[in-house]
Amino acid sequence: MITNKKNIGILGGTFDPPHKGHLNISMQAINRLKLDEIWWVISLSNPLKKKEKISNFSERYLNAKKYANNRKIIVSDLEEKINSPYTLDLLEYLTLKFPKQNFVWILGVDNLKNFHKWKNWRRIFYQVPIAIFDRPNYSLNIIRSKCMKVFKNNRVPSISSEKFKYMNTPCWIFLYGWGTQTSSSKIKNQK
Repeated sequence: MITNKKNIGILGGTFDPPHKGHLNISMQAINRLKLDEIWWVISLSNPLKKKEKISNFSERYLNAKKYANNRKIIVSDLEEKINSPYTLDLLEYLTLKFPKQNFVWILGVDNLKNFHKWKNWRRIFYQVPIAIFDRPNYSLNIIRSKCMKVFKNNRVPSISSEKFKYMNTPCWIFLYGWGTQTSSSKIKNQK
């Protein structure tokens, strides 16, 4: 169902630090899914990462604001505002607070390895469409992923990428073309 709602991709992460991979996946999502903008939601923390390895929120937020150099990329502190590091809490807040927007969760395939460890991960699939972007050396995560086994019948063919944002949940799409091996962890460890 096509509507006049604004179409927004949500790319959550620690952004510690932000890098060209974040920009690349954002622009791929805007172009391939025909989104109006991407919101970089800076994580309060990552419950699956050791807290002492993550820079403080304010530093990560400010660095992301400096790095995002496109008017279609909005850096957000929503997790701090809702005081929760959990994706489902964020998505429930967004759908209540912004009923006139369509949201799509943007996910790098590297995150599939532990997606089944996310709080209420099954409910996330019912909350918004999920666009999964390929990343070199991580493609097998999609085959091995516990969550992909559960939702294997909800895959949308990539040929439908422009209509994807309007589809009923649960649904997910796998898109090739991210094309970078850059990661925040790698950059941080090189410092």
